Amino acid sequence: MALFARVYFHAVFGGLGGLLGWMLFGAFTDLRSSDSEQWLLGGAFIGGGIGYFVSSVEAIRDRSLLRFCRLASFGVILGAAGGAAGMWLGETISYQLVEQLPRLASGPRGATALRVGGEVLFRGLGWLLLGLAIGLAEGVAAWSLDKLRFALIGGALGGLAGGVGYGILKLIWTEGASDIWGPALGLVLLGAAIGALSALVQGVLQPASVRVLRGWQEGREYPILKTNTLLGRDERADIALFRDMQIEKRHAVIERREDRFILVNNNAPVEQTRINNDPVPRRRELQNGDRIQLGRVVLRFQTRAARAKEKGKRKKEQV
Repeated sequence: MALFARVYFHAVFGGLGGLLGWMLFGAFTDLRSSDSEQWLLGGAFIGGGIGYFVSSVEAIRDRSLLRFCRLASFGVILGAAGGAAGMWLGETISYQLVEQLPRLASGPRGATALRVGGEVLFRGLGWLLLGLAIGLAEGVAAWSLDKLRFALIGGALGGLAGGVGYGILKLIWTEGASDIWGPALGLVLLGAAIGALSALVQGVLQPASVRVLRGWQEGREYPILKTNTLLGRDERADIALFRDMQIEKRHAVIERREDRFILVNNNAPVEQTRINNDPVPRRRELQNGDRIQLGRVVLRFQTRAARAKEKGKRKKEQV
């Protein structure tokens, strides 16, 4: 359920980013233009809009202004660069296909089939660059190699899938006023695909996570992707636990040592730092299923390896 919620929020915010990009594209450029400068500018608006929302969605959910500003800045800058490059590449190659394929194909039907397939494919490959740029923004902003790797994979898959959908919708609506709605729906689909697949890949591949069982953001799941994951009320915390004054700003850290995870008390009160109701004065290694209590907030630690084993056992029992 937590993974579904994460994918849902990323898809919705990614779609909003695509819609924002389309509105800016229409306001400042000519939607029907075949000029490369218009494509670069329009792509920058689209990429910046999607990057703005997708990169900062977790900070928006946490209501953390400082993290939002940092993540959104990376998302806008790198998303705009990826969007400009992606749209220019996709549209340039597609435009060349329209001009050249009738001469290369054996007949009008063959030319049409090749043109349609080529336009859809190359638009997908072009927007793949945007997905990579947004994945890069997420990884760099989080300063996490795993986050970078997973976000690049998810962003690339989302950019390719969304770009293909964008190309199909743009080709379906090609006459009159409807040639505006095709790209609009396509860009919403593009943003939603990048956001959803980026969140899905990270959720499936994350080595470990903590889920809030009680307290602020109950039901929320936070991935453990960094060497040192900070928990506390600080706006810069990786796992932000607001609204509980018994939690210190930099209360604890989860250290990752290959396949081992260790909770380190960061000079917080011992009675407010517990694992399975046992006080943690300094540090303690975490096991799958451990309940971490910081102040009044209760978290459950879980690893991907243990979840995979549990799923395997369930399948065997069903058989």
